[in-house]
Amino acid sequence: MRRLIGVAVALAAVSVAVAMSCGVPADPRAPGTRVPAGAPLPLAVEEEPGDPEPDPNAPPVALAPPGGAIIQQGIVRIPKPKIDLGGQRRVGIQIGHLRTEDVPNEYGTRIQQQTGTSWEGITEVDITSEIADRMAAMLNAQGVVVDILPTTVPEGYLADAFIALHCDGDGVGEQSGFKMAHGSRRGPYEDALIAAIKDVYAKATGLSYDVTHISSAMRGYYAFNWGRYQHATSPFTPATIIELGYLSNDDDRALLLDHADLIATALANGILTFLDDTPRSKIFGADLLVPQTPIRQGPLRSPTTPP
Repeated sequence: MRRLIGVAVALAAVSVAVAMSCGVPADPRAPGTRVPAGAPLPLAVEEEPGDPEPDPNAPPVALAPPGGAIIQQGIVRIPKPKIDLGGQRRVGIQIGHLRTEDVPNEYGTRIQQQTGTSWEGITEVDITSEIADRMAAMLNAQGVVVDILPTTVPEGYLADAFIALHCDGDGVGEQSGFKMAHGSRRGPYEDALIAAIKDVYAKATGLSYDVTHISSAMRGYYAFNWGRYQHATSPFTPATIIELGYLSNDDDRALLLDHADLIATALANGILTFLDDTPRSKIFGADLLVPQTPIRQGPLRSPTTPP
């Protein structure tokens, strides 16, 4: 039965895309086709490191997040979550690479085998675990509920903010600084989350912002890549990844090791600034509208053409 639903949804997606190619205007109020969680959407999947070169004739393969979606003319509508807009604020802090052996099958072996950076016996998880615990204590004291998360993210994780903590390494000790990124096809508040954290972190640590080395792996980070994984943050959860500094750099490493409280305070203050400036009524108050990716129909095979 699950398979039949997926096929029906895929056909509906193609029908909508064909209508768009004929010049039918998009109307967010128009009725649409409801899509269950995990069913295909007319959106191209976001690439990850190690993916093969995309097939220009292949249809999109993004999947609906938990809670489902609605396919309409020209858009994919993600219904706003049912959440108490006056409730206690919640923040997710992910310790990157923690308990990778427990990841779900959908993450695959690539994520499972990523153990993080290490240098001179010091591991990335050691550093970020200490900082995450301190951040949680500070945010709890301000009345914020905090979830400290391992590699595996709960399906459709819903929070007022999510931050994945990582440390970088270049193998030679030359590079220094921190960097941040967020995904695409998400709510409109992630630039604000990054700006709030970035400014206070740079001032507190004295580290430069290493924009040169922000990678596609960061922008397509699995924890907020909802079109590929069910175990990812909700499209409505403002989410970012931060590389706190280079563990391979002597000065960065000393900062990360000896001043965990300073780093945790800076990150917590940045998050609190974002929460103060961005009420729940903004984050969760409206459906998310994502422009469709045009369907490119692959070449049709005759009955005698081998698969």
